[in-house]
Amino acid sequence: MVRSGATVAVGWIGDALATALADAFANRSEPNGLTIVYAATRGDGRTHGLNLLAREGLVRRVVGGQWHPVPRLQALAAANQIEAYSLPAGVIRLLFRDIARGLPGHLSRSGLGTPVDPRQGGGRLNRRTREQLVRLVHPAGENALLFSGFTIDAAIIGVAFMAGSAAIATTRESMTIALAARKCGGIVIAQMDRLGTLGRLPPGQIVVPDTLVDVLITDDPRDRRAEMFSPAAATVAAAGPFPPRRNQ
Repeated sequence: MVRSGATVAVGWIGDALATALADAFANRSEPNGLTIVYAATRGDGRTHGLNLLAREGLVRRVVGGQWHPVPRLQALAAANQIEAYSLPAGVIRLLFRDIARGLPGHLSRSGLGTPVDPRQGGGRLNRRTREQLVRLVHPAGENALLFSGFTIDAAIIGVAFMAGSAAIATTRESMTIALAARKCGGIVIAQMDRLGTLGRLPPGQIVVPDTLVDVLITDDPRDRRAEMFSPAAATVAAAGPFPPRRNQ
């Protein structure tokens, strides 16, 4: 259901699904040329989740808010094997919101004078990355940045079941990603990312309408838990964001 050339917005991806995508590419070269967009990623940064998609040809472009948890994607970007953008995680979250509202992009002053500013690279991380996703504009005579919107073909989110019912819950961010995909005519793939069931909604969680989910992937023993952070991940995080801006 994830087609070649698709733009995939990721709230959380489990190892079972990431491995299935990578295996499909290895076995039949499809899907390929994916664009991966995410604000933040959770869990062991070296070996899980988005890192399992780090294969040249499977991924064409990555637009990320946090790069330190995805060293395998970092390596592809450093070798100019994929297009790579580093944008503020908060801006990407708001961009998902604005796509869900049908807006063409997100207008913000966040990032002015930083490597996200198009006058200083526009968040592009290597020579292969040429398209400018950020424009300098002047609403009401003031400098601001316009972050371009895009069509989301598939949303991948994590969900939890509510105890004693068929209701499922997710974070507000994942709900926004799902709504953005639906606005674009894309599919929503939901994966269980919690152990057991939930008896009540924890802070920050909301119930997902079942009509919003196209595919539900049940729990898999191979998947790490969203709540877990390994010492290895902490080491990667401490190393700082990748990589310095390049102006080639």
